[in-house]
Amino acid sequence: MPEIWLRYGKVEIAIEIRRERLAQVVEDPLPDSIADDVDRELQKLKETGEINLLVGDYELSTVKFVQQLIQFVSPIKVNLYSSEPILKQYKKETKETPCTLTKIDEEKYPVGIVDGVALKSPTVFSRRDLYFISSVGLDPLFGFSGGPTALIKFLGDNLKLEALKRETELQPNPAKDTAASWFAGRVAEELKELKAIEILPGRGDFSKVFTGNILEAHRSATQELLKYATKKVGAKIPLAVITPGEESKCSTLDQSLNSLWNTLPALEEGASVIVLTESTSGLGSEALSQYMYHGFDARESIKRNQYIEGLENLYYLLNCGTRFDLGFLTTLPKSFIEKRLGYKSYITGNDAVNYLIEKDSERKKKITVLVRGDKTLLAS
Repeated sequence: MPEIWLRYGKVEIAIEIRRERLAQVVEDPLPDSIADDVDRELQKLKETGEINLLVGDYELSTVKFVQQLIQFVSPIKVNLYSSEPILKQYKKETKETPCTLTKIDEEKYPVGIVDGVALKSPTVFSRRDLYFISSVGLDPLFGFSGGPTALIKFLGDNLKLEALKRETELQPNPAKDTAASWFAGRVAEELKELKAIEILPGRGDFSKVFTGNILEAHRSATQELLKYATKKVGAKIPLAVITPGEESKCSTLDQSLNSLWNTLPALEEGASVIVLTESTSGLGSEALSQYMYHGFDARESIKRNQYIEGLENLYYLLNCGTRFDLGFLTTLPKSFIEKRLGYKSYITGNDAVNYLIEKDSERKKKITVLVRGDKTLLAS
């Protein structure tokens, strides 16, 4: 019986599946770093002199790129601008690679109107020597994370709500053109003079770098991501075990859910799915916390146009149970998963696998294992 090792937070765990019950193991689809291409982009940045980065996320790939950039251009000064939560993460990650960290002003100034919505941005956005840096990925609301999506989240929850309001059918749509992505693109157009660096994640850290204005860099990055991330699996999947494949993506329930959304297009109706989410950092969103502790009504909040962090993920999760049989391998309290959400909770990987095997008493269905669900888009 082969052992399959899966990332579960900081460690890897082994699950055992008999060969006759294993359909396939979908490995990490992303490439290794292409050193020559990366060095070429780093050299271009070095030639500009002092480097000013407006950091839009703390994805592992973005952090690793910033660390490498600081080392590559030394002794040229690198300045990082961002919100306080993001800067806290970079303060931890850049101890050995010193740079200047500056919190941006909370006060925002009008820059235009987007689909009837007043757009405001901090004054730092007007700097001509500024690069907005983020990593491309898959996103259930906007289709893709990266440039325009990071910008929307960066500028405030009011714009996230406006994007959400434009969705007529609220369901996960990774890699799709959505009304929300259209709105994010319009916001980016208003700030299209903003130069951007968009990072393609890779195995371990990052693989490629794209530069240009915020729309150009994002377009190139999403095309490259799809080339690697899309995996066709043939027939619809009846049984699956999914891990996000990255420590940070397994650290909260909210972060881990992206792996599930990326898999939905390839699942058959009623499929049984186990998601690995160690969740050592807890639930990961205000919406999930409010739901678990206070019975927050996601559907009513959407009707009233009231947004809190993670609202869309909670809404998707509550609706998912009508179509699929979900379980979570997690350290979260059993009461959260089983009583509040109505799904199954497991302590060990083999307990979860045994459930899948026993569920198919006729032994006709096989299990698909996904080792980096956060960056893999399944299609049947």
